[in-house]
Amino acid sequence: MILLASGSTRIRASVRRRPMISMLRTFVALVCVAIAVGAKGGASAATPAKSALATFFASGDLGHPINGVVAVSSDNQILFRGAFGYSDFHKRQALEPNAVFQAASLTKPFTATAILQLRDAGRIDLDAPMTPYFADLPFPDIRVRHLLSHTSGLPDLELHENMVAQNPDRVIRSGDALEALKQWMEPLRFASGSRFGYSNVNYQLLAHLVERVSGKRFGAYVRDRIFRPAGMRSSYVLGEVAPGSTLLPVINHVYAAMFKTSPEDVKQISVGDPRRLRRLRYGTVNLGSTIGDQNLFTTVDDLLRFDAALRSGRILNSRTQQEAYAQTRLSDGSTYVSSRVDAIYGVRCSYGLGWETCEHPGRGRIVGHSGYNRGIATVLYRDLASKFAVAMFDNGDSGEFGLKVASVANIINGETPLSIVRQKSLTCLYGQRLLTEGPTNALILFNLHRSNPTHWIFTPEGINQLGYDFLSANRADLAVEAFHLNIILNPTDAAYYDSWGEGLAAAGRKREAIAAYRRSLELDPDNPSGKRTLAQLEAENRPKP
Repeated sequence: MILLASGSTRIRASVRRRPMISMLRTFVALVCVAIAVGAKGGASAATPAKSALATFFASGDLGHPINGVVAVSSDNQILFRGAFGYSDFHKRQALEPNAVFQAASLTKPFTATAILQLRDAGRIDLDAPMTPYFADLPFPDIRVRHLLSHTSGLPDLELHENMVAQNPDRVIRSGDALEALKQWMEPLRFASGSRFGYSNVNYQLLAHLVERVSGKRFGAYVRDRIFRPAGMRSSYVLGEVAPGSTLLPVINHVYAAMFKTSPEDVKQISVGDPRRLRRLRYGTVNLGSTIGDQNLFTTVDDLLRFDAALRSGRILNSRTQQEAYAQTRLSDGSTYVSSRVDAIYGVRCSYGLGWETCEHPGRGRIVGHSGYNRGIATVLYRDLASKFAVAMFDNGDSGEFGLKVASVANIINGETPLSIVRQKSLTCLYGQRLLTEGPTNALILFNLHRSNPTHWIFTPEGINQLGYDFLSANRADLAVEAFHLNIILNPTDAAYYDSWGEGLAAAGRKREAIAAYRRSLELDPDNPSGKRTLAQLEAENRPKP
C-alpha cells in the first residue's frame, strides 16, 4: 500500500502489479465479499479433469466463483474454456470467452522475453553496467539482470509521487522513470543484487531499454517478435492496435469504498470523482499509462498460445528459458525464496528473470506470473513437467483469486479443489448501515453479527479503510464513528488513534483530535507526522491574546 503523505493526511494508492501473495492482502482490504477456505469440497480425485472443472466453475453464490474468463490447456490442447459474469456490470453486458483484458503484472514475462531475445542476439549484456544503455542512471551498480529479477534496490511506484504532487493531472509514462530517478534524493532500498524487492520501476526501465536497443517502440517490438510468432492476434500493448480483434477491453471493477454494495468501473470512479478516491486516481490516471510493467492487453486464448510458443522454442530457445526460470541467486551466494507460501502455487516461490518460479514437491517446476491492477486479477500458470497451463482473469474484484487458481491446478492434478465458502464482510454491512441508518443502528447490527465468524468477517485494517473511505466521501462525521469503533476493538494500537485523530480534526472536533493524537504518541513516540499534526492542532487551539 503506497502512502502519499501531506501533513497527516494519507492518500492510499492501491499497490498494483505485485506477485499475488502480496496482492491478496489488498483484496481483503477493498472488497465487500470475503472468502474462507476449508479442506473439503469439490470433485473427487477420480473425477475426470474436464468434468471436474465444469463442476467447479458452476459453483458459487452467483453461479460461478469468478467474474471473468478461464482457459486450461493440456499438452497445447484446450481442456476447458469458460466465461462467467459481466464485462460491464452497469450495462449487464456478459463476458465472452475471447474477452480482451489488461494483463497487469502478467505483462512482465513478455518484457523479460523481449530483453532475453535481444541478449541472445548479442545486443544486451545482462551483467554489464547500465552505462552503455542509460548513461545518466544515477545508480551505476545496477545491471540489467537486477532489473529482471527485482534485485536492483530501486523504489517502487512511490518514485512518481513527487511528480504527481507537483502536477495532480500528470500522466506518468515509462520513459519518465529515468528522469524521476535522476531527481530521487534517497539511496537505493538495498545494495543491488543483495536482496529481492519487487518494483514496477524495474520493468518500466526495461521497456525503455528495449526501445533504445531495438530502435522500435516497445509495443511494435513485442508485436513483431512475440505476438506474431506466437499467433497472438488479439494482443497488443497500450498505444498499438491489435490486428485480429475489434473487441474493447473489459471494464475493470472495484468496490470503490467499504460502504459500497456493488462493484463499479474503476475509471469512472477515479476520473469522475477524484476528490472522493484519490488513491484510485493515482493508480488509474497518474500511473495508468506506463508500459513494460503493465498495459499489455490480451485474451486467455492468446496467453495459452504464448505458453505453446515458449514450449516449442519459437520465441526463446530452451536454454534461455531455463535461465529465465532459475531461482534468483543473490550476491552473497544464497538463493532467494519467499518467506511466505504463495496462494496460487501452494509453496514458497522464488523469482527468475520475469517469472515467478516454484519448486513443487509433487509437481516439479511451476512457473507463471500473476497480477492485480485496480479491479482486475490475472494469472498465467504453467506446469512445465505435466505440460498444462491455466490462463485466468477476474474483473469483478471477487476476492481470493489465487486460491481459485490453486483449485484449478488441484483439479488438473487429480486432487480435490479448495472449498470456497463465501463469508460476508461485516465491515461493509456496518458501513452501509452507518450511511443509511446512523451510528446507533449500525453498532447494534455490528455487535449482533461479530460473534458469528462462520458467516461474517471483519478486520481492523478494513474498518480503518472504511473510515478513510468516509473521509474521502466528505463524511467526516461517519469516519469518526468507524475510527472510534476501531479504537474500542484495538485500544492499544497507536496507528488507529492517529486515524481517529485525523477524523476528529476533519470533523472540526479539534480538542478531541488533540487527545487522540496525544494518546497515539504515548503508544508510539516515533511518529514524526503525528508530532507535526499535534503541534499544529495545539497551536490552532491556543487562546488568542
